[in-house]
Amino acid sequence: MALSMADTNSSVFAETQTQGANFLPQPSSINDLGLGEMFVAQLILKHCFFLDAFTLKDLNERAKLHTAIITKILDYWRQEKCVEVRGADLGDAKVNLLSLGNRYALTEGGKKRAAQLLEYDSYVGPCPVALEDYWRQVAKQSIQVSEVTREELEAPFQGLVIAPDLFDQLGPALIGGRTLFLYGPSGNGKTTIALKLGEVWQDNVLIPHAIHVHGHVVRVFDEISHRPVPEPDAGHGLCDRRWVRCHRPIVVAGGELSLAMLELAYNPSLKYYEAPLQLKANNGVFIVDDFGRQQIPPQVLLNRWIIPLENRQDFLYLHTGQKFAIPFDQLMVFATNLEPANLLDPAFLRRIRSKVKVRSTDRLQFIEIFRRICEQYQLAFEQSVVEYLLSQYYEVSQRTMAACHPRDLVQQIVDYCRFHRLPPILNRENIDRACRTYFIY
Repeated sequence: MALSMADTNSSVFAETQTQGANFLPQPSSINDLGLGEMFVAQLILKHCFFLDAFTLKDLNERAKLHTAIITKILDYWRQEKCVEVRGADLGDAKVNLLSLGNRYALTEGGKKRAAQLLEYDSYVGPCPVALEDYWRQVAKQSIQVSEVTREELEAPFQGLVIAPDLFDQLGPALIGGRTLFLYGPSGNGKTTIALKLGEVWQDNVLIPHAIHVHGHVVRVFDEISHRPVPEPDAGHGLCDRRWVRCHRPIVVAGGELSLAMLELAYNPSLKYYEAPLQLKANNGVFIVDDFGRQQIPPQVLLNRWIIPLENRQDFLYLHTGQKFAIPFDQLMVFATNLEPANLLDPAFLRRIRSKVKVRSTDRLQFIEIFRRICEQYQLAFEQSVVEYLLSQYYEVSQRTMAACHPRDLVQQIVDYCRFHRLPPILNRENIDRACRTYFIY
């Protein structure tokens, strides 16, 4: 039986689509979802399977769909003898149309049909968005068209000791939303810089709970990669809740990164997909930390990205062999302490427009970092002790001053004093003891 759910509100939906990238109106017609009618109906039936007696409000919260859509779908399943009406929920003290409406329950036939659907596809979450709608939304909130001022760039770095000329190099890379390669000696803040870059943008983007591709569901939103922003009370009921308002994503992968993490992850038990890292990073920042230390050769990893970086789109494959394109809209940041010449070939170097070397700290920067670390750990800062440290453990042995050394040495002192029930003090004795434990060359 055909499931007809056309609605006269389509024109209203089309008009409100012009309200900006950060607002999508809630579709009130199944035609506005851009999904197959039967797919949506089957999703609702699967939700019903996990509920005993339920109301429209219950399904509204779970599927994130307009009540008008859910009502028509339930009417369809009633005609199919899969859903029955149990009567009004008289025990609900809240007075509104949803709570005073009828309660529903699955019939035995409905339970069997829902169980069969769950064997084919166990996704029971918010209704996904169409792939075409996802493409349009990513383009609206593209990181390439975002503007970044020097003040906005410097704001996340407040409290850190950063060479001023570094901002002049980082700024152009952020403006274009292109690829950034951070390299230099270990312990000088490349990872910290990369993470802070993800905090530069203060605007919000919309991330879908899931997307619908060729009849399959790909789950996109997760609590690790995405940081939700509370919806304003005004108009919350009017927005499309299949999307989550978030800060721009920051996705980080280190030595554990593999090629499999860049492809769709199909769960053979649940029979739906988890989005790969680059899909979750769209409209945000994708940081590859400790580049060159992955279990796969760096050239193999880089070859995976040559086409996406050039064309701003990537291709993924379903387990059925179907191929589809996804947007590749993110600031890629590679951070490494290895020599770039040993990692990158000319073809890939050409595609990385910004290559920024994060150098070791100089003497004045080292002292200032030490002062701030002492302040953080509530130690009285003694510059004469730091001068002693520099002369005895750096100048004599020609050791390079790394930005992480002040923090690590102060932590050594604090830990020793806590163990021996002593007040932490920055003096020569404690510095000598910390250096003997920390340095091995």
